[in-house]
This record gives sequence, C-alpha cells and structure tokens, in this order.
Amino acid sequence: MLPSRSLLIGVIVTLASSQIALAENVPFRNARANEIRQMLSGASQLSRTANGYEYRKGNPNGYKISNGQVCVLFPNKQTDCVSVKTDGKVLQIIDRNGNRTKL
Repeated sequence: MLPSRSLLIGVIVTLASSQIALAENVPFRNARANEIRQMLSGASQLSRTANGYEYRKGNPNGYKISNGQVCVLFPNKQTDCVSVKTDGKVLQIIDRNGNRTKL
C-alpha cells in the first residue's frame, strides 16, 4: 500500500524544516573580550576607571566588555547589557528580548 500524498508532503516538509534547523544550529559560543574589541569601533580609545567601566574621552557612557557580554552604564546609573556570541567568523549581539543583530 502506498502512503497518501498528504503524508508524503508532511514528511518532506518535516525533513526540509529539520535541515533548516540544523543549518541554524551552528555552534555559537560566547565571544571573547578581544574578539568583541576588534569589532567595536573606538574600543581602543577607552580608558578604564575605578568603577570597572571604560570611558571614551568626552562620552558619559561607561562600557564593560567581557567574555560574552557588553554592558553600558548610563549617566543616570542605569545599565543595559547585550550578549555577544560567535561561531568564530560572525559575531551576533543578542539583546534582552532575544533579538539578534550581526556585527
């Protein structure tokens, strides 16, 4: 007995979507601080202060760059952090809502 056409279409769609999912599951890891610094313009112009944040001359925002994360300290003392992941070639920023942006 031959399988129904709808069953075959379902199997094909499942196989195709699993291939897409496998392609999207590239092993990303936390980016190292030096990888992040290489991609951020002006990161070499930052000076570290006693609070652990780095500041660019004339800019009131502080930056903390670590393995897998960049945090910004704003003048009102609020902070915002993003995760930074890489597969060794591409860096992606992931915000607190899960949105991804390629650097």
